Amino acid sequence: MEILSPAGSREALERAQAAGADAVYLGFSAFSARAGAGNFGEEELAEAVSFAHLHQMRVYVTVNTLVKDGELQEVKALLRLLCGLRVDGVLVQDLGILRMIRRDFPGLRVHASTQMAIHNASGAAWCSRMGMKRVVLARECSLEEIRACAETGIEIEVFAHGAQCVAVSGECLFSSMVGERSGNRGRCAQPCRKMYWMDGKKGAWLSPRDLCLRDWIPQLAGAGVASLKIEGRLKRPEYVYTVTESYRRGLDSLTSGEFLPASEEEKKGLKQIFHRGGFMTGYAFGAEDAGVIQPASVNHQGIRIGKVIAVRGNLARVELEGALHNGDGLRILRGDLGNEMTYSGPEVPAKAEATVRLREGTECRPGDPVYRLTDAIQQKKAMDAPLRKIPVDFEMEAFPNRKLKLQAEDGERRICLEGDICQAARNREMTGEEMEKQLRKAGGTDFEIRKVSVRTAGAFIPLSRINELRRKTLERLAEQRMEDFAYPEDQGNRPACAFPAGNSSGMGHFSSGTGEEFFRKADISNRLLVTVRSAEQAEACRGKDTLIIWYPEDFRTEALERTMNEMEPGDWLRLPEVCEENTLQEIHRAVSRQKNRLGGVMLGSVGQMGLSWPVPLGAGPGVPVMNRETARLLREEGCAFVTASPELTGAELKILSEPAEDLPPVILQAYGRTQLMLLHHCPARTVQGWSQGHGACRLCEDGQPQALRGKALEDERGYRFPLMRLRLPEGCLVRLMNALPTNLADQRTSMPRMLEMTGETPEEASGILGQFREYRRTGESTRGHWNRAVL
Repeated sequence: MEILSPAGSREALERAQAAGADAVYLGFSAFSARAGAGNFGEEELAEAVSFAHLHQMRVYVTVNTLVKDGELQEVKALLRLLCGLRVDGVLVQDLGILRMIRRDFPGLRVHASTQMAIHNASGAAWCSRMGMKRVVLARECSLEEIRACAETGIEIEVFAHGAQCVAVSGECLFSSMVGERSGNRGRCAQPCRKMYWMDGKKGAWLSPRDLCLRDWIPQLAGAGVASLKIEGRLKRPEYVYTVTESYRRGLDSLTSGEFLPASEEEKKGLKQIFHRGGFMTGYAFGAEDAGVIQPASVNHQGIRIGKVIAVRGNLARVELEGALHNGDGLRILRGDLGNEMTYSGPEVPAKAEATVRLREGTECRPGDPVYRLTDAIQQKKAMDAPLRKIPVDFEMEAFPNRKLKLQAEDGERRICLEGDICQAARNREMTGEEMEKQLRKAGGTDFEIRKVSVRTAGAFIPLSRINELRRKTLERLAEQRMEDFAYPEDQGNRPACAFPAGNSSGMGHFSSGTGEEFFRKADISNRLLVTVRSAEQAEACRGKDTLIIWYPEDFRTEALERTMNEMEPGDWLRLPEVCEENTLQEIHRAVSRQKNRLGGVMLGSVGQMGLSWPVPLGAGPGVPVMNRETARLLREEGCAFVTASPELTGAELKILSEPAEDLPPVILQAYGRTQLMLLHHCPARTVQGWSQGHGACRLCEDGQPQALRGKALEDERGYRFPLMRLRLPEGCLVRLMNALPTNLADQRTSMPRMLEMTGETPEEASGILGQFREYRRTGESTRGHWNRAVL
């Protein structure tokens, strides 16, 4: 199992190496899901890969954004660069990029980014079949799901420490729809870290605590996890070192046979470097609702080190609970306000009193708690820790009239170079001790000379010749280390499926019929696709020009059977974006029982293509399509139609939907409240402070006043974002919907249009259909990104 550290900059890369990381992940200056990180240019990236490979660290590069058609050539140039640098893996979200790699750069190893939202064994198996080598699982997976995914044989990477996205990654549109900064394109504005009103209470109801699985390393190893990922490409180098060093210590102790949990001092150090209201163990180890969310504050909390006992002018007297160091960053908390400052003065021990100079305008009173946000000693230790040197043993032979020989060994490989012919000593022969002294002068290199053996007699060698041979030998050793460590090009992204990219005859997941027959059955030409939640909505929307797609609230077995019995022959079923493997298998069995009545299923996520479906398939909103390469791959996987990303403008959609023989129809999401987030915690339960019982909750069924049904989050401007539940056997997911519906009824387009009814009454649904039939738009709504491009 590897320790995988973030490297948002060269400094962070070096701190990861100093702390003992096995691998790092970093971004190029474009197409990275953390555009705000320092990231690397072409020359910097080449240097980073060389440095890492020299020290036997893997380098995984994030190319994990959704890209538009006009950007594909730039992506291709980047992939060519990464292939030439022999990076160890490329993290991908966009299926079009995956298709491009399979076709043009089969030597690149592909990792499914967490943005791809792979969350169960079927999804992991599909990734393996598509030639991917690793899956970064969705953060919401239980330990049992992690184990099941690992049993498919693909490498599994999980987040082990750091900040967490509250929504299913890759399924979040909040930042995009309330502004123009798309999280799917690396520019999230983090609306989840803001305050909202819920049930009359104000809090950061979408802001998770940071994750810490330091003491759960044995369980993750037992589940088959290949890589422990530390979040933090936007974090400082000191954070990278501190967290990496802690996890390195834990994993090393497990490897040695006796796992050592984090000491109290170690836990305190992890909190000191960064945390939001304490740590959580995440969904893998049972965190739920209020155990996940920290509503009080969205910022780093630091460590409490004392309280104010007196204030005079701009000076505060503090009674210390912990030591205070010159340069420490402090926050004095007064109510909800935090007054920050840097302490300048002599070190003061715990239990003593210290005087702190306040910033102008700071308000504080006796009794106010004092927190240390940054520990100057911890920061210095992190930055001063030396890089890990490569131990090398030298053996030298120096005899008159023979070539000078130097052999270097690093424990795995041996390099031997020859120099000039040695001269016979005329006055005084050079001793072995003198030669050894020169050989040990490897300062300024990445090597540490461990042992030196010299065999010589009667020879004289100019010191410059010894120095030159030492330099060349270490250079050759470095080159050999990098060459040996890089993956062979033929071990890259070779698809496990039998058909080559671009060959639609490979639609092998259908259990009956042929792909083309299924395509014909899924004809959607000249029809409005209408997603409904109830029989009443279905009846109001049914017509010759409509195709009804059911997206019920409840996917538990009995409820799903009732829904499917209410469906008319030819109606479609939309699958949930996320569900556990057992739930997906149960849905699959229900579909198989009703296969002769169902028109088809609309996929909720890419991983659902890991099962063989007995009915036609369409790719729903949970499978975002932003470019034609993605559409082609989905058709090759058997999708009769695909759904365009709502982040595209009208002009961009026109390019995406231009007809071609190898492209499926592209659906326009033309009406409905856009799902901004899919949440695994329930804000209604979180407001109550409940952290257990999520799976068995019956608040909504029983009509309790604390229930989620009918609730919304309200922001500081008064916009209300409705909350809708999606009930699964394992518990509820919560759909956070846009404050206003998108309505493109007045836009004439050749694209098939999809309308999603959520809380509309049958009368309202019928009226909306009328608008689309007449190309008129009424009521309060938004056009989404139709006229405004995302960044």
